[in-house]
Formats: sequence, structure tokens, C-alpha cells
Amino acid sequence: MPSIRSLATAAAADRRITKEEAQAIVAKATSDGKVTSYEKSQLRTALSQYKDLFAADAKKLIEELLAPLPPPSVGQAIPLDPTPSQRPVFLAADGTFTVNSNGAPPRTAVEKGDALFRAGELVDNARDNVFQGLPAETQHKVFAQLKATLDAPPPGLDARQALQLRASTGAVLLHLMEAAKDPAQLKPMLAAYEGLVKGEKDKRLQENLVFHLSNSPIAKSGDAKAVADALLPALTPIKPPYEKWFANGNTAVKMDWQVGDEFLAGFQRNLTSKGWKETTAGSGVYTKAFNEPGVGETKFEIRTRLGGGSNLLEKVSDPAVHIIGYDGHSNWGKNQVGSLKRAPSLPDGGDGKLYLSNLCVGKSQLDAFKEKFPNLQVATTYGSSAVDTDIDGMARLMARRAGWNDITPFLDRTDGHWGRNNFVTPNTTLVREQVLDRDNDGQADYLDKHFNVSTFNVAVDTQREFRPVKQDRPSELLDGTKVLIAAQIINTVSEFSGILKSVNEHSRVIPNGWFEPKAGEADVVKFEKVKGPTGQPEYRMQVNARYSHMSEEALRATCVFEFNRWLQASGEQRMDPVDRKLAAVIGFAQSLDIDESFRDDEVFTNFLSRYNLPAISRRDIQVLLDAEHHDYAGSQAMVNSLKARLAPEALAELKKPEVGEPVRYL
Repeated sequence: MPSIRSLATAAAADRRITKEEAQAIVAKATSDGKVTSYEKSQLRTALSQYKDLFAADAKKLIEELLAPLPPPSVGQAIPLDPTPSQRPVFLAADGTFTVNSNGAPPRTAVEKGDALFRAGELVDNARDNVFQGLPAETQHKVFAQLKATLDAPPPGLDARQALQLRASTGAVLLHLMEAAKDPAQLKPMLAAYEGLVKGEKDKRLQENLVFHLSNSPIAKSGDAKAVADALLPALTPIKPPYEKWFANGNTAVKMDWQVGDEFLAGFQRNLTSKGWKETTAGSGVYTKAFNEPGVGETKFEIRTRLGGGSNLLEKVSDPAVHIIGYDGHSNWGKNQVGSLKRAPSLPDGGDGKLYLSNLCVGKSQLDAFKEKFPNLQVATTYGSSAVDTDIDGMARLMARRAGWNDITPFLDRTDGHWGRNNFVTPNTTLVREQVLDRDNDGQADYLDKHFNVSTFNVAVDTQREFRPVKQDRPSELLDGTKVLIAAQIINTVSEFSGILKSVNEHSRVIPNGWFEPKAGEADVVKFEKVKGPTGQPEYRMQVNARYSHMSEEALRATCVFEFNRWLQASGEQRMDPVDRKLAAVIGFAQSLDIDESFRDDEVFTNFLSRYNLPAISRRDIQVLLDAEHHDYAGSQAMVNSLKARLAPEALAELKKPEVGEPVRYL
């Protein structure tokens, strides 16, 4: 069937677009009972491109489809997402969000929370502002309802649901501010948002709210910029915690620094060459005083010692230590991961302390640090590192009470031979948000406007992810971020899999976007082996556009499973069929284990159903994953152990060829 664009082009061929031709364009746009955002963009393009060719009555027909939404009347509701890509949510005449298509208000606190959650998910994933077409009067009503929710939250929600309600309200409020037609209305909206941020006790949500306001187009100038700038310290400390270090007249800073064995001697020589004095020969403790104008004397003491295992955070709970540091190897990140597991939890979340690690790719553990120590300031590396920390230069800046704006470029300069900024410090906000996932939903905070700790209908939402859904725009226009991340997860899993490493040790899975399925085509993921630019083989991966609504955590795990399926089916790698299926299930579970999501069980259960697999315990797999010290993403030994735990009937099911294959829904 011709597209809107082709119909408009054909109609304009004789240099005049008649009413009848416009009616054909309208019929195409409304053929499925709705006009999607993509179809509206095509209509706007046609009006702009052929503006002088439309007859007056023809032009009016197109403009009527693009007119702002009328306000809902009593007993009616506006469907905020007319496409099926999101769970339905409606806007009632009084500005209330509801799950009821007739505009009836939510009946319970949970239903109210569910409606706001759906609205939050919708605005997070929308390419266009869903409130842009609403009249100013309706926008006023929406704000009144959001403010009422913040001022008097509905009773009957547990703590997690109440947190989700605030998060959803904040995401929707910011989206509404970005669409506000009345400049005078923006000020009370900002005041409500600022009050939400300042009163929020959950540090994760507070940081999410601050980041997305500061990153919003409305915060480039005016009142919104003033509010965003004032809130920014809640997200981005502008300086090390000097107020804690130098309280009550203290003028001394104590550092505990572990250094890898081949680096320790050189590290200590550098201190000596800069005038640091060892307190006692062989003690490894060095001191130096700095007297800075306007500040006075600050004495620094650093205890240097051999380190590099899983005890890097040994002194995090020592009240006498202000800075904990490490210069050495990362051991593929395991030094910091193991240290975090061994470190004690702190009631204050690490408030008043700084941890600086100069190792390779420290950014990978930033999210884990935030989980355990939300108030600890962390400075670490983006990529690989090959130079010692310049303790003397850093201490001099701190003696001047310099902020991170000065300390960060100094740290980068010491590693400048790489030709890049390599240190991620508390004020490198953008990079931090790209690697953090504070709500553990599998999506980087940078992209995640809707802080998601708990849906109100977890089982229903998760089941829906594994069902194909027709999207409202062509596959080439869908955001491919999740496909990119899923491909990189396959590559990472392959490096730590005794099974996949032999075929994909060098990260050869290349994301190739979404594909539009043909009639009857049910593939969830497609792989194609091709020769890459260097002559080496590549595995190019495309994902069915009908699954673009799937969450990142579910999609990446599904792609890991599908890669195993394709290796077997294509003959690229052969295993016993039952072993391959179990290896693929282990890979799926390991991918889920990455982000510590609260709904892993729901995702895993729906995955088993989607792929016609027998009952396999995720906890049995988790025991094997936790016990592994090398092949973290699977091995033949792990497969054998899992087989030994399965019931005979489950093993019999796995031998059937249809088991482990996706159920066909298309």
C-alpha cells in the first residue's frame, strides 16, 4: 500500500493537490484508527514541501489531522499513546491519569500508582512530547493533579510503591514543564519539582531528578537554569568533602594507599623526589606540609603499602582516614568487585570520604560503588592507565581547597599521553550517568528519565515484553541503543564463557539495528556471518522491530540466548543439543545477573515460557555462577552440573527439537 509520502508526491505531480487527493492521504493516515507521531511528521512534511500546491479545502483536511488535541470532556479520556507499544494510559477531563478508557478515576492507591507509572514509562520512551498538543488549560489541570499527588500521596502504598509514585510523578512533571505553553505556569511547576528533589530521602531518585532537569532543554536559561544550578550539588559534588575533613579546626589529611607490587618502589620514589619525608625508615608512611595563601598550613600523611587484592577498601570505615587510594592492576575489575563485597556497609554511605583508584577501566564498577556507598566520592579511570597518581600535585590542589573543576583536568594531565580525558571524577556527570544504572532496570541513567524500582503490575508488564508488538514507526527510525548494548553484552559474555570464547573471543558481534519482519516471520534475532573490513569474520546482529518495547535487561539476555541458538543452527559451533540449550540458558541467567534487577525471576520465568523450555531453577544456576572463578558466563563443567540437578522429565523435554525454540506469535 502506498505511503503518505508517495501519495503526496504522486498528487503533486500535476502541480495541484485536490480535495479528493487529500482525502486519499487522510484515509491512509487514519487507516488503522489512529494517527501516529510518525504519520504526523509525514503529513507536516507534505504540507511544508507542497504548501503552494494544496487547494484550500485539501489543505484544511490535512491541517485538521494535525490540530492540537481538544481537551477531554467529562466522561471522556485522551489515550496518551494511541500505539500499542506502551501499556495504555489515559488522561481524564480533570487532568487525572487513569487506566480506564472511559476516564473514570483510579479506584485505589495502587491503580493510581499504576496509571502514573504507565505515564512515566510513556514519557521516558517518547520521541515527541506527549503533552505538546494539549491546550494550556488541560496542561494546568495535569499540573494541579501532579502537585496534589506530591502534596498528599494516596495512603495504602508500601515504601517501595510510594518511592515509585514520587519517581513517576517527577518524570511526568518534567515532561509537562518541557511542553508548557504558558510561561507563567512554569514557575510553580519548577517550585514543585524543586520541592520534590529537596525533600527526597532516596539518594538514587534525587540524583536522577537533578540530572534530567539539568540535562533538559528548558534548563539552558531563565528560571529553570537557576533551579537546576542550585540543585546540581546534590548530584555532582563540586569539591572533595573538605567540610568533613577540616571540621573542628583539623588541618591534617590522612591517606591510605595500596600499590601493586611492581609499582610500589617507583611510587615511593616519586614521593621522595617531591619532598615527602618517610616518618620512619621502612615504614612506608610519608608526610608533607603545604602552606597556601589565604588557607594556611595543611599537613598530608600517606601510608603506602603493597596491595591489589580484594581488600582495597579496608580503611573505608576508619574515621581517621580521609582518602583511600589504589594504584595497580584491575584484574579484569575483580580487585574492586571483590573489595566491594568484603567492605563493610556504612550507616552514612561513605559520607566524607574519597576513594581514588588509578587502574584500568575503573568506570565499570562505579554503579556498584553507588549501590553500596551512595555518599562516597569516587574518582577512577575511564580506560586503561599506565602512570602513577601524582600525589604531590593532587595534595597541593587540595591544600588550596581546589574543586573538582581544577582537580579533574590535573589528574587527566598526568595520564595525558593517552590523548584523552581518562579520569572520571564526581563532577564528570555525563560520563558517570552513562555507566550508572541506579534503579537496576538495565538502562543507563543517562537515558533513563523514569526511575523504575517497582512497577505496580510486574508480572503483566514482564510477560508483555516477550510478546511481539507492532510499533508506530518504521524499523529504521527506532532508537537502536538497546541493540547496541545487547551486542556488547554478547561480546562481554563470550570473553568469560568457556563455550563461546572459541568463536567470539575478539568481540565480533556487531549490532546492525532493527529489522522489519516479513509476513509470517517469527525470528526474534538474526545473525549473519560476514567478512569484516580487516578480513576477519564478523557476526552482524539484527533484532525484530516487534520487540523494540522490550526492556534492555530482557533484550540483552534474549540476544545472548539467541546467539547460542544461531551458533548451533548455523553449524558455526557444534555441541550436544541438550548441552547447547543449557549453555544458552546459563548465558541468559548470567546476563540477568549483571544489573541486580528486582524482577529477574519474572524475566526468567517468561523467558522459559517464550522459548518452550521446561522448568529450570534460576537459583540452581545462580549457585553455579556464584561458585565460578573463571568462566563466569558458562562452561561445559557448569552445564554438566546443571544437568545433574535437573529432573529426568526435564532432561527428556530438552531432547525434543521444538524445546528451546521461540513460540511463534506472528
